[in-house]
Amino acid sequence: MQPLYSKPQTNDPQPLKESIRDMIRLQKDYQISDELFWEIFNARVLLNEHVDIDNLLTTMPDPIAKA
Repeated sequence: MQPLYSKPQTNDPQPLKESIRDMIRLQKDYQISDELFWEIFNARVLLNEHVDIDNLLTTMPDPIAKA
């Protein structure tokens, strides 16, 4: 019996989703509060919304400078 669905076998690890890469860059490039991080995470990763992180953090009332 064959499985109903199977991915082709590859030796390459699965590439990270773009949204996860954005969150990694957010952690590396900015010093933000945990609350703000999870707010952005929810929008970008869980809801898969496009979030321009650089624009968001530089246009806030108290802009967050790059670390």
